[in-house]
Amino acid sequence: MSTRMAILAVLTLGPAYGYQLHGEVVERTGRERPLNAGQVYSTLDRLKRDSLVRDAGLSDDRLPLYELSPAGAAAASEWLTDASTADWGDMVERVLLARSLPGFDASDLIASARLAWLHRASAATGPRVQATRLLAEAALRWLDDLPPTRGWPVRTDRPKRGRRRIPQAA
Repeated sequence: MSTRMAILAVLTLGPAYGYQLHGEVVERTGRERPLNAGQVYSTLDRLKRDSLVRDAGLSDDRLPLYELSPAGAAAASEWLTDASTADWGDMVERVLLARSLPGFDASDLIASARLAWLHRASAATGPRVQATRLLAEAALRWLDDLPPTRGWPVRTDRPKRGRRRIPQAA
């Protein structure tokens, strides 16, 4: 998944500070791989350089806030509606993140992902035909069986220092 685009997607909910964005991306995508907090800050620096985010003042406890620029809002909107080039992992995380945004209708994104996987299955050639078709079948089944969900706002409570808790398996 693109950390860059995930940060922009979370910022559609309003200004946030770096570590807050880190937590939101991890929680909303259910990431299996760790996301380094330093990666979030370096990504924010590049997003500022590229005029996709800008400074939004300071939080109550004096942490620098970031917000979307108009160009950043347009990039986030496109990423949240077009999954035509997403591989399996990117599609899963993108759909999960989009569905976590309150008031956001992820149906265009899901439709885009469905069309992409249908195309991949029908266009598969060579020695990977069976693997591609099985992966496409799994993707389509996952998209069809998504449980209902309600989005949630950005958390405003400050996380305690140290490592986040690892959720226990059910």
